[in-house]
Amino acid sequence: MRTGKTFDCVQMKWDIQRKLREEEKGLSLDERQALMQSKIMADTILGPWLQRVTKRQSTQTADACVAEAGAIYGSRTK
Repeated sequence: MRTGKTFDCVQMKWDIQRKLREEEKGLSLDERQALMQSKIMADTILGPWLQRVTKRQSTQTADACVAEAGAIYGSRTK
């Protein structure tokens, strides 16, 4: 049995969130979104994936994207 903690994932999460808050301090919502977009596009995994998804969505029609386009939701009462 291992004793002593060598990695604290909760602390890591707090540290990352603090760093992000500092980076985004004073930015408007549009500026924060642009920063997030640029970070995603610069990522070697997420960037190419987002490009493929965005390209695929731009070639589909709105009805083709929504499987329930003609569905009527609600309950029937007698």
